[in-house]
Amino acid sequence: MATYSLVIRRLMIVSLTIVVSRAITSPLLTLFLSNKLGLNQQDVGLLLGIAVFIATLLALYGGYIIDRLEKRRLLILAMLSSAIGFVLLTFAENLYLTTLTLVITETASALFLIGSKAILSENLPMGQRAKAFSLRYTLTNIGYATGPMLGVVIAGVYPIAPFLIAGAIAFFSIFLMSGIPRDSAQTPAIGQPQSFLKTLITLKNDRTLIMFTCGCLLSTVVHGRFTLYLSQYLLVTHDSKRALETMAALLACNAISVILLQYQIGRFLKREQLRYWIAGGTSLFILGLIGFSLADSLVSWCVAMFIFTLGEMIIYPAEFLFVDTLAPEELRGSYYGAQNLAALGGALSPVICGFLLMHTPAPTMFYALSALTAMGGFLCFMSGRRVALQQK
Repeated sequence: MATYSLVIRRLMIVSLTIVVSRAITSPLLTLFLSNKLGLNQQDVGLLLGIAVFIATLLALYGGYIIDRLEKRRLLILAMLSSAIGFVLLTFAENLYLTTLTLVITETASALFLIGSKAILSENLPMGQRAKAFSLRYTLTNIGYATGPMLGVVIAGVYPIAPFLIAGAIAFFSIFLMSGIPRDSAQTPAIGQPQSFLKTLITLKNDRTLIMFTCGCLLSTVVHGRFTLYLSQYLLVTHDSKRALETMAALLACNAISVILLQYQIGRFLKREQLRYWIAGGTSLFILGLIGFSLADSLVSWCVAMFIFTLGEMIIYPAEFLFVDTLAPEELRGSYYGAQNLAALGGALSPVICGFLLMHTPAPTMFYALSALTAMGGFLCFMSGRRVALQQK
């Protein structure tokens, strides 16, 4: 951390605090909404899915705005929106107002993610970006490893307190960002900016970006919300007590592996071999999924989880580096916003897996997911090959 500039150091710290604010509420949100609005779990899942879907589409325009305006101010606006949204959720009584609040918080989260990626790219030389993104992802996982436990403990004392504390953390994070001085790297591009429609046409005409985003979407079905389909599978194949014990061990294995190894792996990623790294990460996903389908003990589950996590540690920074390589300087935010559409794969994951668990033998789910990630990895590999040919 000490080797980076003030901008990068504060961005790293804020990334951690914002993740903690979201993670504190994550294990409580479905139960909280169910109690407040009187909805069953299926309806709550639909509500959250709708909010994520709308927010992901809005993030496409958010990426365009990030290219036009000062990124630091937009990140401050995103943090302020998150803070207000968390507090408003404690007053959730009306379905439509609650949906609007969830859309605001999800959009703010996506905007912060896209904006922080753009700031990292603009303030670091190419050789340092993979290591910095891996460090940021490590901090993110530290937040997700500690936040949910903290939220459950706090909720035991006062049920709405986690949402109020999450809002307070997001609000006070603003002061870290506001202390960052403006510099030329964070000002809008000189010249007449093109319209949003022309930006969409530019994105549509970039076949490599479209192919890569489709590949990322298929892969995100597998790694975006893997905790959801693993818990679905365990509840179908095990009794509830053993399912919870296994899930706790898998989450711990995933978090510890990422915290210890993510930065080290990120140091070795090179732009010239990105397509091979992506192929390797995809192969590790497939091996991990097959391992899940064959696991018959806690040790075998954890071994499969470790292999799966190695794939995750490669894919996340590799996707960032690929879009960073592909994006023109003046459209960096727009390209990140377009690639963020792959997050829709995470929303599809529990739907696809739930259908497979209901209508096929349980292990079939993992083989179907293996096929999806293989197709996604192939599209990403071909995208990397096209970039390599264009650069020759």
